[in-house]
Amino acid sequence: MTQFLAVSNRKGGVGKSTIAVMLAHAAAAWSGRRVLVMDLDTQCNASLMLVGGVGWERACRAGRTIADYFYDRFDKVAEDESAYVVTDVGDVAHSRMAPGRISLLPGSQRLEDLQGELLLKHSKKDLDADAIAVQVRGRMKRLMKHFGQDFDLVVLDCPPGLSFAALAALDLAHHVVVPFRPDFVSQFALDRVAMLIERVETAEQLAGIALAERRYSCLANGLKGTGHERLLIDQLAIDHPLLAARMPMLDSVARAFDWDETKQSMEQKYADAIPYLRALHDEVLGTPQLLRAVSA
Repeated sequence: MTQFLAVSNRKGGVGKSTIAVMLAHAAAAWSGRRVLVMDLDTQCNASLMLVGGVGWERACRAGRTIADYFYDRFDKVAEDESAYVVTDVGDVAHSRMAPGRISLLPGSQRLEDLQGELLLKHSKKDLDADAIAVQVRGRMKRLMKHFGQDFDLVVLDCPPGLSFAALAALDLAHHVVVPFRPDFVSQFALDRVAMLIERVETAEQLAGIALAERRYSCLANGLKGTGHERLLIDQLAIDHPLLAARMPMLDSVARAFDWDETKQSMEQKYADAIPYLRALHDEVLGTPQLLRAVSA
């Protein structure tokens, strides 16, 4: 069974797309997984990291983006989705015979506008706006799930907002990684996304779910190693499940955003970030939710 892994946070600028792509590269290179990255963010950063600006523009012109997929297939019986997928992406080299390679369903700046169009198009007199929104979100979830037959791992790079696609992705995901920067805004942002993931409405209801039973784990990202950071992380750990793996602020991680047309090894691309990425890969892909997905 396919694993669906979302990377999400209500707060922007926390490195969601970078972490999503790093996990995709790690899963393909070290676990031999067939990986699909689904770019749900209108900033399209994951797409730019995996195919570069020219490749992303080419996909947009060809109608091979997630917005095109949702629009073209929304009312149709599921068909072959491979026409929308760009294969063998990223700038990490993999053996041609190896199963672990990365594909991409590119992002689109039109996705949010498209969701509004779908909402209006499917409005019915006998349903209120909330009911229609639930239907649109449910259909998007089913469309995302169709890719489960072709990949071992689908990484859902979510936007910071509450789009239908983002909510559908959180509902679909077996597990959610929530990157955060250790600052005073993080507590509020983590509380909000946690309630969405766990499908509760209040902090009291969230607190009633044991940390070990939650569908998400939080990743301290961009750390500078200060005592102030450690204090904030310890405070967040009281209310949220935190990954033992942490990602420091490294030039190699910052450079990973830049796509290179020349394929390179994992060690060349991520350099001194390799030990941290290896720890993150081992911990995230070994979470109980994802392990249950594999055995189901």
